[in-house]
Amino acid sequence: MAKSAYTQKNKKSFSKIIAAIFFPLIFLITLSLIVLTLSGVNVFEEAEKYASRIPGLSTPASSEGQNSEASEMDRLQAVIANKEAEMEELQSEADSKQNQINELEQQVVQLRADLEEAKTEDENNENSKAAEMAQSFQEMDPEEAAPILENMNQNLAVQVLNDVASEERGEILGQMDPEAAANIASMLIEE
Repeated sequence: MAKSAYTQKNKKSFSKIIAAIFFPLIFLITLSLIVLTLSGVNVFEEAEKYASRIPGLSTPASSEGQNSEASEMDRLQAVIANKEAEMEELQSEADSKQNQINELEQQVVQLRADLEEAKTEDENNENSKAAEMAQSFQEMDPEEAAPILENMNQNLAVQVLNDVASEERGEILGQMDPEAAANIASMLIEE
């Protein structure tokens, strides 16, 4: 009987020791999990990483890893599909910009042609005005025309004299100052 009282006393003290260690340990583990989760650490994911390194536990952890790999693969395929759609959109935008560039280049070509046409018309107008002026100088007396041409711009005087008949031109140049007549004559020859 003494033995059984001793064993029973031992069992009670042993259960008290276990309760004194076990319950606070459970409480500390639970509290640690809560604190780590609130601080942003995924405790279960970290545990899976460490469990996959242990030889006996690596097989169950790898099956979950395969599921996560499949979901990762699906996510990556979705990202690829989004990027391809984005590329198509950018390509269509680039095509529309290229069409715009082509249209603007055609407008530039048209504007250049219009400018050349306007220049030609201006030159024709100047030539016709010079021809009218030449007709006026041809009808004047050489003594009256010479001083006017001497005071004109030399290029314009050359243009006018170029359209005057050679006889009248000679008479007008003969009435001009010799130096001015020489300059105009040399410019007439160069044309």
